[in-house]
Amino acid sequence: MEVGVFIPIGNNGWLISENAPQYKPSFDLNKQIVQKAEKFGFDFALSMIKLRGFGGKTEFWDHNLESFTLMAGLAAGKFPISCVEGVNGDL
Repeated sequence: MEVGVFIPIGNNGWLISENAPQYKPSFDLNKQIVQKAEKFGFDFALSMIKLRGFGGKTEFWDHNLESFTLMAGLAAGKFPISCVEGVNGDL
């Protein structure tokens, strides 16, 4: 079995909450996460594709990195971990 990590390409991670830490995604943040995942023995990093957010007070996922470009940049870092971009079947 392989184990991977979902990297946060959208702002504020996976929780729609005003109480959770608020942040915007960046290449450096995702690079650090992939490096830590590799260090802990994870097999792959997976990014979602999110083309628009939900709006509202928290602006949940209104600020996103483009998945294919981000993963190509991370893969260029020559990490042994596999970098996989998500694909949206509805497109």
